[in-house]
Amino acid sequence: MDLNKIKINRRELVRLAGLSAGGALLAGCSGEQEVAAAPQGIVGKDGKRVLPWSNWSGNQSCQPASRLVPKNEEQIIDIVKQTQQRIRCVGSGHSFSALVPTDETLMSTARLRGVNKIYPETMEADIGGGSRLSTIGEPLWEQGLAMVNMPDIDTQALAGALATSTHGTGATLGSLSSLVNGMRLVTASGEVIECDKDSELFNAARSNLGVLGVVTQARMQLRKSYHIQETSWMMPLEEGLEQAESLRDSHRHFEMYALPHADYILGITLDEIEADAVEERTSETGDAYETFKTISNVIDWLPFMRSFIINTAAQTVEKEVRGGRSFDVFSNLRDIRFNEMEYSIPAEHGPACLREILDAIKKNDIDVIFPLEYRYVKADDIWLSPFFQRDSCAISCHNFHDRDYKQYFAIIEPIFWKYEGRPHWGKIHTLNHAELMARFPRMGDFLKVREHLDPDGKFLNQSLKQAFGLV
Repeated sequence: MDLNKIKINRRELVRLAGLSAGGALLAGCSGEQEVAAAPQGIVGKDGKRVLPWSNWSGNQSCQPASRLVPKNEEQIIDIVKQTQQRIRCVGSGHSFSALVPTDETLMSTARLRGVNKIYPETMEADIGGGSRLSTIGEPLWEQGLAMVNMPDIDTQALAGALATSTHGTGATLGSLSSLVNGMRLVTASGEVIECDKDSELFNAARSNLGVLGVVTQARMQLRKSYHIQETSWMMPLEEGLEQAESLRDSHRHFEMYALPHADYILGITLDEIEADAVEERTSETGDAYETFKTISNVIDWLPFMRSFIINTAAQTVEKEVRGGRSFDVFSNLRDIRFNEMEYSIPAEHGPACLREILDAIKKNDIDVIFPLEYRYVKADDIWLSPFFQRDSCAISCHNFHDRDYKQYFAIIEPIFWKYEGRPHWGKIHTLNHAELMARFPRMGDFLKVREHLDPDGKFLNQSLKQAFGLV
């Protein structure tokens, strides 16, 4: 095999895992995780079969006693008032932590979708809580509007994305939750609360973990529609770490993908451009499946050459420029499943933290080549937000869904703690109640609001009880 002929473009690198599905996994990942056979469901009280549930990656699953998909807010109110069971709401199942699993009632808000009303004067829109992020861009664009920012995965439901402070990147841009101007919330008593900036609930509800009630609609702050241009290029690792802050400050968006066991890092910038300046992709896509399959096979046979092979492949990544409508460019295709841990640390510690993580991967000879994602997020005032009163750098570690991620994450997680890291609520972490209280200064206030709205814990599950110190 002639490694010098390997060609990888940025999108293929980001997708990474998708290119080895069903065959040999990438880069000599070891220690397959045992996956229990999926349950076949149970017969519910109405005599109908109730199917089990699992999240996107398969690391969280449950067998609920009932699964409900209400058609509208009125049905949600009736369900909340009548059921004696605890209720957990579910969106697209893209959280890796145990926010959803329940053996009682699992309720989907998938039918509460769509852009319900647009306010042109203030550039706001009321959007159904069950709307997938991928469905929002087009109807807003038709009205000359767009989301201020978006995460790089757009399959999540809006209510779930807000519940966990889902974010994109940009030093001057906050999470999706920071763009909320109002919410409709069905509480445990069946009451509908209009929560806006004048409400005492506002800073609790915008990142709510699904424990304050059912979010049926959110009023989002928008802006005029805009085009963006994305530029990506590979650079030496040390150069990327040294330039991270200057690149952050000179572009609307900046992020990096660091390759474990390698001496290179992928830089990505996005900037606003005029529509007539949009450039199409300037590099060849190539056959990504065959490329990574070849790399995988070689590393399987020659694991001692892992760094050499990855570095050689990295050197073939060509600069890529592409542009288009904002919502088209923001999202990445993630068609292969993985598990993820993410912590947000003070922005000024980002490069040092990433460097220490990469050193730990090498020192412990961890079999992983899934890139680490590095992004900046603006501070906010939301009580359970990882970005509460702190400009932050979010660093994400991944491993393939059918591989044992626990050993890898266990080695890396203490590094995040060293840098005062706060976990992403929807990603894997091991912090207990006391540790969470120490990292989220307003968590005590949040818990008082939760107790007031839901004294009987109708919207809790076992994992959340533990996180809140209720068991």
